[in-house]
Amino acid sequence: MRELPNIQSRSYRSATFVAALLLVAIGCSPAARPAPENGVVRVSLQPVPAYAPLWIAKRKGWLEATLKEAKLGDVEWSTLRDGPLQNEALAAGLIDVALTADTPAIIGRSAGLDVKIVSLAAVSPESLAILLPADSPIRSVSDLESKKVAATKGSFCHHLLALALQREGLSLSSVRFINMSGPEINTSLQTGQIDAGATWEPYISQVVSNGSAKILLDGANLKSGNEVILVTSDLIEHSPETVTKILEVFRRGRDFLREHPEEAAQLIAEDVNLEPEQLVATFPKIEYIPPLSDATLAELDATQKFLLDLGVNRQSVDISEFVDLQFDRAAFVNSESGT
Repeated sequence: MRELPNIQSRSYRSATFVAALLLVAIGCSPAARPAPENGVVRVSLQPVPAYAPLWIAKRKGWLEATLKEAKLGDVEWSTLRDGPLQNEALAAGLIDVALTADTPAIIGRSAGLDVKIVSLAAVSPESLAILLPADSPIRSVSDLESKKVAATKGSFCHHLLALALQREGLSLSSVRFINMSGPEINTSLQTGQIDAGATWEPYISQVVSNGSAKILLDGANLKSGNEVILVTSDLIEHSPETVTKILEVFRRGRDFLREHPEEAAQLIAEDVNLEPEQLVATFPKIEYIPPLSDATLAELDATQKFLLDLGVNRQSVDISEFVDLQFDRAAFVNSESGT
């Protein structure tokens, strides 16, 4: 196993800036779409519970062993804090696989990244939420009108905020929107600099569990919280077997998590920035690697339309072309046949 050092952004750039940067990088860099080098697949994780099965596999060395047994090469791991950074790494030809939320995946595709969604990593409406300071008098989404509300622009939590406001007859222009990262939202909630913040795990548990914030609403009946496994078209073309093995190992990690939640939490708590007991409480809220359904594809399309309307994306994304169903269907057939 080879591992790149963790790469963290000094500050969150706006999604529109990242999209523009991707257009330049993709158009100018000859390394934008390289083949995996020397039989090494480069996998990028984020420190979030939605990717727990692959974090488990990383700790256990399962993917390395599986690829070696199949004579498919080795693994190079990297940790990136957010989807925009993963998009930049994809554009620069530094990674082949990224586990990320649907929104940054769609932003990258719109900007020209030659990538495809091969599977859902997880679905968890409770893993994204609008938070309030613990002593906030706000009781409903309608109370957010004219208030200072933060989210990471272009994130799936930004979309959650828009959907929640829309349900109350309001819009994003009804609030004083502030673009912030997840850690910045937590700090600003605790210091009273904002009235509300739309964010995701592990940031939700970090401040709710210590009593410094409370949940106004989560994604239930609004936004599924789709997390996806994003793969370069080059890897799909030249080594589809590698993609299949990654998904097999992810399922193995899911099964281990179901059977040994406490052990799994102890194993990866540091990786996802939560205490083991917080992680054990979070696991049941997440459905890991569910099948890609027509409803999922429809929600992905709604997300890409939101990004287009918001002005983050310059081009629409054909979801039917963006999602490669061959691996998901193969897994379904194998599970039905018992193999």
